[in-house]
Amino acid sequence: MKAHRIIAIAATAVLAVPTYSSAAESKAPHRIVGYLPDWNYQPFSELDLDELTHINIAFCNPDENGRLFCYIPDDKLKSIVSEAHSHDVEVFAALGGGGGCDGYLQHIDTPEERAECETYDFDGIDLDIELGSNHQIWDYYGDWCTELRALCDERDMEMSTATAQWVAQKVTPDTFALFDFVNIMAYDNDLDKQSHASYEYSVECLSYFSERKHIPKDKLVLGVPFYGRGYTSDGALDWNSYMSFADAVSKGDEYYNADVCDGIAYNGAVTMAKKAELAKSCGGIMIWELTQDAKGEKSLLKVINDTLRSVSYVAGDVNADGSFNVSDLVLLQRWLLAAPDAELANWQAGDLCADNMLDVFDLCLMRRMLVE
Repeated sequence: MKAHRIIAIAATAVLAVPTYSSAAESKAPHRIVGYLPDWNYQPFSELDLDELTHINIAFCNPDENGRLFCYIPDDKLKSIVSEAHSHDVEVFAALGGGGGCDGYLQHIDTPEERAECETYDFDGIDLDIELGSNHQIWDYYGDWCTELRALCDERDMEMSTATAQWVAQKVTPDTFALFDFVNIMAYDNDLDKQSHASYEYSVECLSYFSERKHIPKDKLVLGVPFYGRGYTSDGALDWNSYMSFADAVSKGDEYYNADVCDGIAYNGAVTMAKKAELAKSCGGIMIWELTQDAKGEKSLLKVINDTLRSVSYVAGDVNADGSFNVSDLVLLQRWLLAAPDAELANWQAGDLCADNMLDVFDLCLMRRMLVE
């Protein structure tokens, strides 16, 4: 497990056959990135770390001297990082945030200032610069990211960013290419009069960054909210309204699958599962933020985890080409005869007897399926 020091500021026909799903117990095939706020870090002890791949500490920002500051005490932060690492969860320092970006310009507008740094034990950094496209910081942003990339490469560390359409206008595809992955904030959409984080908006955001910013889909991580917002009488997004998912489900079991509670629009379990399915086409899911989730069986994190870790396949498709045909029968027969070059891409698809083993009985069932 990595535990590095980080420099932050400087830094044939197809038959109609059934499809099966099973929950994979191995490492998640997609990223599941959760933000943990430094002003409410105590719920960390209640998290199921096996349901995450990354935790971003929000936020670590510079003081007037350019030294990073976080509200989590040093000993507690070290304990969080250590516990996460014991579960193979990487921990990033998230820089910026909705109200923490203004202090960066004075430290990155000259090469000398960009050399100022502070060190923490993390696996990477996450740049969350949420400033309008007319802000001066974007004049220096590309150079800053280039230097941070070089420093991260020197230390075998990762670098991600959290972004949205309204903050990405002046960020070039070349700059986005510097990041290992990009967290898309597909929420707080004030143009939608019904939901600030609809499924359709998620599709739109992924399309924008894939097509306009040329970011490979496996680097795009779909951001989802664990909170909801309301609307004013004239249909505008009410930025002063807020309800966590935990608060919503506490009002009644019916709100677990719903998307509205007392006029507050959020993402319930059905919508969240649909978004997680969408995220299978990209690099995973990002969550703002973990402490807003409900506990136990009502957890949205559990919904995301179960969906992303499920593996779907066509019954009999042992060569994993997406269809079941005679080539699968030939392959399984050769494998059972121990042909040296016979390798099954998905042995579970061949387990038609559902007894967790492959034998001649599965082969007989496969022949029968093809004949029928």
